[in-house]
Amino acid sequence: MTALTTQPASRPAPPAAPSVAEQDAERRDGVLAADPVVRSALVRRHRPRTVNHLLTGIAVGLWAAGALLVALVPPTRAFTVHGERPALALASVIAVGLAAVWALAARPGTKAGLQASRWLGAWAPWWITLAVVFALWELATAKTGALTPPYFPPPGQLVTEAWTDRVLLGQSIGNSLALLAVGLFCGGITGLATGLWMGWSKQAGYWLNPIVRYIGPVPTLAWIPIVFIAFPSSFSAAVFLIALTVWFPMTVLTSAGIRSVPRDYFDVCQTLGASNRFLIFKVSLPAALPNIFTGIFMALPTAFVTLTIAETLGVNSGLGWYINWKKGWSAYPAMYAAIAVMVVLCGSLLNLELAIRNRVLAWQKDLTRW
Repeated sequence: MTALTTQPASRPAPPAAPSVAEQDAERRDGVLAADPVVRSALVRRHRPRTVNHLLTGIAVGLWAAGALLVALVPPTRAFTVHGERPALALASVIAVGLAAVWALAARPGTKAGLQASRWLGAWAPWWITLAVVFALWELATAKTGALTPPYFPPPGQLVTEAWTDRVLLGQSIGNSLALLAVGLFCGGITGLATGLWMGWSKQAGYWLNPIVRYIGPVPTLAWIPIVFIAFPSSFSAAVFLIALTVWFPMTVLTSAGIRSVPRDYFDVCQTLGASNRFLIFKVSLPAALPNIFTGIFMALPTAFVTLTIAETLGVNSGLGWYINWKKGWSAYPAMYAAIAVMVVLCGSLLNLELAIRNRVLAWQKDLTRW
């Protein structure tokens, strides 16, 4: 009798253990389902802004009312010589432009409509505020004369003065941008190289740290008597002042960024045979980019201040020189117009730097806030 051999029945394979990502997703879903407050907060944080039709309608209505205020209410005798056409044109163009963007935002299915909706959702409160400021400014100056000329010109007069003196003002803007660009480039490159050297070499850090700490914080005004004598031209002296202003924050923050790179990065790369050149340009500098962009952000406002001081005291061109020249002639409307141009210019450059930073450091999104 042959023995019957029985084979054990095949058992089903045990279910695979969930991965870390799946466990995190389940935990997150559980938290969201259990806590509606957390869910609503996350939705508000990550949902892109869309147009608020009520706020947008208020903004369009206020700018249209500002245009009617300029057109229908006669100005006082002190302001009749300047006219109100620029203010009327400004308010009308803004009202029509906002209405056009609002109409475009009513079609969110298209790419342009989606962008217009998000733009209005983000900036409609600001346009309301600016409309209120414009109306109050116009009432306090041109319509009631509560603020008398020439120290308090109406908004339309600023536009008139800027347009009348557009050639000289345009040349001043170009000269200021050229001087600022050269100074930022020289100071940025020098600060980046110095900070990299200090952060990478202990010996360089030992010798350069005292120099950076004692020379960097010295105000720009303290160097002016020496700089304008030592340099052959006022332009080169102004470039040196701007470069020195930019060099200090760039050096400090680049050095701090290089020193903050984890040692494990270098150990892994050296184990794989990386050279010092690779460690510097492929590991240290990319890891220090957040600090480098912060240094640029801190250097830009101080560079604007130094630019204005240099143009006021030594350089016979640029926005700072134009403002000081108009002040000497008591041409306050033209001076205010140049200040407004400088505000727009400085803000635009800062926004450009932040946009480049957000593009380069896209991996840092939602990790840091500026």
